[in-house]
Amino acid sequence: MKMLAVLFVLTLILGVAMYGGVPPAPTPAQVLGRPQPVQINTSEVSPQQSPTPTRKLPRTDAIARLPDSFAGTRVDGRLRADAGGNLIIDAEIRRVFDYFLASIGEEPLETSVARLRRYIETQLPEPAADHAIQLLSQYLDYKRQLLLLEQHHTQQADIDAMRDRLRAVQQLRAGIFDDRVHQAFFALDEATDNFTLERLAIRQDATLHASGKGAALDRLQDSLPAELQDTVAVQMQMQLREQTRALAANGGNPADLRQLRQQLVGNAAAARLEELDRQRQAWQSRLTAYNQAKRRIERSKGLGEADKRAAIARLAAEQFNENERQRLQAAEQLLAAKRG
Repeated sequence: MKMLAVLFVLTLILGVAMYGGVPPAPTPAQVLGRPQPVQINTSEVSPQQSPTPTRKLPRTDAIARLPDSFAGTRVDGRLRADAGGNLIIDAEIRRVFDYFLASIGEEPLETSVARLRRYIETQLPEPAADHAIQLLSQYLDYKRQLLLLEQHHTQQADIDAMRDRLRAVQQLRAGIFDDRVHQAFFALDEATDNFTLERLAIRQDATLHASGKGAALDRLQDSLPAELQDTVAVQMQMQLREQTRALAANGGNPADLRQLRQQLVGNAAAARLEELDRQRQAWQSRLTAYNQAKRRIERSKGLGEADKRAAIARLAAEQFNENERQRLQAAEQLLAAKRG
């Protein structure tokens, strides 16, 4: 039981870490600072224990007194209702849940849930508030069942085992939440998980050469939701940079680099990177030739300082266009800083 409690805490905290910041929102203290009577259905909070008449509810001062980890933070996500007072279902609801449930570990679960329920009641009219509290009950149930599922689907490197685990998690979500909530809460997570798993399968496919893997990866990237395209691209480029450094340290050649890029970021991105390499090499060659000519002018004994400056300016104008001369100036400043 202690292990389950720890896993529950970790699962909730990890869920919070998956979301970024949002526009300024009320701080918990601003919303919860006014003590209000709070009633909590303990059967929603701890189904493993039957509520008894002697079970004490969290004190309202404990609910208003925020854990230290909330200091300086604002509520992540928002709760909204339409003109008819009905709850608007979107991913923001889950973000609110995860924000408040991140306090588990610093305080009893009942206190965290009671604080979240009071927040819901202060933010939403009826029937939206009642609907949000029902979703909270389902979300807590999902988290508990997810812990049990993890015990039966241990983490393994085998692709088939990973697919089975992912499928089981998706089925669990579909069994607890209706389609609309399932999609709002987890669609992007599941798209990311599927992408990560299929990308790994492509890399491990011994029947594909590097170009074939790159083509398969291009198709996989095209299937991603637009909201994930940039995030996934950044992650892939970070991984590519790390492995490129390792390849260079081990004496990798251009052909090795091309294959690495195809397998990590796809053929299209690999081609763009090769073109960028060519442009950089061409720029560096032009820069080297310019610096050599510039040094010859500077060493000329037949020119005064003013003539040298004029000759160098003419050289730059002949070799580079206006935009390139701005890059040239920055490159010279960088070179001077290195020499200094």
